[in-house]
Amino acid sequence: MNSAITTPVLLSPITDEEIERLDLFLPTVNVISYAGPGVTGGVPDSLEPVVRRLGTRVNWFALSELPQANSDFAPPSKGSAGSGFSYYAPMAQKRLFDAHQKVVNGYLWDLLHGFVSKSTFDPEAWKSFRALCQSVASECITTASESFPTICWLHDYQLALAAPVLASQHGIVLSQFWHAPWPKPEIIASSPIGRELVQSMLHNKLIGFHTDEYAENFLKTVALLLEDAVVDLTNYKATYQGRTTAVAVLPLGVDMPYWQELAAVSKPYSEALAEKLGLANQFILGVERLEYTKGILERLNGLELMLKTNPSEHRRFHYVQISQEAKIDGTAQLEYARQVEAKIASINKEYGRDGWQPIIHLKGKLNHQQLAAWYQAATALSINSLSDGINVIAKEFVACRNDQQGVLILSKAAGCARELAQGAYLVDPKSPAEISQALKLALSIDIEEKRRRMNSMRDVLTWNQLHNWALSFLRLAMAK
Repeated sequence: MNSAITTPVLLSPITDEEIERLDLFLPTVNVISYAGPGVTGGVPDSLEPVVRRLGTRVNWFALSELPQANSDFAPPSKGSAGSGFSYYAPMAQKRLFDAHQKVVNGYLWDLLHGFVSKSTFDPEAWKSFRALCQSVASECITTASESFPTICWLHDYQLALAAPVLASQHGIVLSQFWHAPWPKPEIIASSPIGRELVQSMLHNKLIGFHTDEYAENFLKTVALLLEDAVVDLTNYKATYQGRTTAVAVLPLGVDMPYWQELAAVSKPYSEALAEKLGLANQFILGVERLEYTKGILERLNGLELMLKTNPSEHRRFHYVQISQEAKIDGTAQLEYARQVEAKIASINKEYGRDGWQPIIHLKGKLNHQQLAAWYQAATALSINSLSDGINVIAKEFVACRNDQQGVLILSKAAGCARELAQGAYLVDPKSPAEISQALKLALSIDIEEKRRRMNSMRDVLTWNQLHNWALSFLRLAMAK
């Protein structure tokens, strides 16, 4: 095995000429994921140029959150792409579906985020998980395709064991994008399903990750678990049982024009937020799902330390926590939500004075326009993830700051930390001292320093546009 590690060079933006050269190869793309596309952003919007320019047909297979089966779908903000998308809901027995959910939410989520102590492996549920993945793959194969070869594009980890069935069909170019983190090799190796998971993924011609850390962790896991695999860490590829799998690093971007437009539309609402809620002139914002991977308790510990060591800041700012519903159900998540509530109450009781409480806790899911208003109104945004794939909230915040102001306090463990390192204040998400220092700094940084840092991050997002992401990945899948 070649042990040298180099950082892969990110692909340059796709040109019109390169789009045209894809024309002969992309009549059809089959997207296979657990959930449907949502309203805007992410994979469907990134595929929009392929559909619009090339007339590519996108068949989207998913078990949940789909429009009406086999109906055309037009994202409200991107209607021009609507005629290119068709949706299919594979049949799934309730028994298999329930067991699949148990594995996804009760085991794989914790394994991939490094929280193995919070979950228990159920071998019978894993058999059902495998059966459901194979069933979805088989149904996908039977759907008529208009091209040869056909690209099948698996997304994330929820249907990871579909790969061997798909790869067995002649004429399929199989690729997978892994949106979740890939932890240290030892974590996957300690799992009873680690070897099967890796073997399944190596049926793909191309696997994508958001960060070089996750890509390297995956390749090192292959080397650790599969003695007869040949792993090339220099060129980011692995050869196993006669098949070569390439690994690419392609961090997901955001749609800058979309968020800039939302920022302009929501500006009046943004300016009224502070008065409406009785906020201080400065406030620090936290927006995330109420999950233990998001590091909310750790941030609150840092905020508590900042309040304790900086009494002069009392009553001069607020911290606003906007908590959205957790994706993953379970006892551990419910207990975490209870701990967050208790910690907020404790801090407010200890440091609240004369009607001022340092923390305002809001619950509920916000739409994009509401988020854009909050992003613009905030003095700073704190992202304190203990583990995540990319974290688009940090990027949305930067995209909305047309005023070139605002401070981003970003966990070193966030998937976008390396991209935004030149402008964000990076912190160890488990260090109260670092979080406290960054929170204090965010309230005192001068306008010019804010502008310099924000512009450096906006330059990165302008270069790494959402619409380049799918095109870059498909270009690699066809070339490998």
